Amino acid sequence: MTTTTRRRVHPDLAHHHPRVTRPASGGWTWECGCGGASARAAAAPLTWHQAFIGALIHSASIAP
Repeated sequence: MTTTTRRRVHPDLAHHHPRVTRPASGGWTWECGCGGASARAAAAPLTWHQAFIGALIHSASIAP
């Protein structure tokens, strides 16, 4: 007989969790629940790679 235990999911509150999205205006952007977002997207559309790297850099910062 085997038993299974459920793993408890602990939310990561120490880091940011941004999302990369494609707005209707074109290009790509990232937004975070903390209010952070890719600021250059309004001036020049970002490629997916640029938005993804920006989101990764932001996610590595410690949340306040």
